[in-house]
Amino acid sequence: MLVEDDDADIFLVKRALNKHGGSVALQIARDGNEALQLLRSNGYIERPFVILSDLNMPGMSGYEFIDEVRTDPALKDSVIFVISSSNLPEDINLAYNHFASGYIVKDMEPEKMIRSMNLVFDFCELVQLPQ
Repeated sequence: MLVEDDDADIFLVKRALNKHGGSVALQIARDGNEALQLLRSNGYIERPFVILSDLNMPGMSGYEFIDEVRTDPALKDSVIFVISSSNLPEDINLAYNHFASGYIVKDMEPEKMIRSMNLVFDFCELVQLPQ
């Protein structure tokens, strides 16, 4: 799942996924509230799944979204990578303090973004995720 409100960033992630060519399905949510609704819809998104979440979104911030997921017994073991344009140490540390599984800095240079997303897509395909 990609939780992202910016169309350009959604395009870059989709482009990277198409170039990757693996078996990863992508569900888009435009904000934390929509993501929670989809995740909590019984059977709508099958486990296992990995979540990529932006930090700065309208309504519920990425930090609030992560906190909500971590306190939900059915979702708390979700793998959540923050994907943000910020490379500030305080943002990175705060994301990990909210129990993000990883932090990826968005890069508008397509090849670098594809490289970052390939890492995530490979992770989805190779790592044993919570069922």
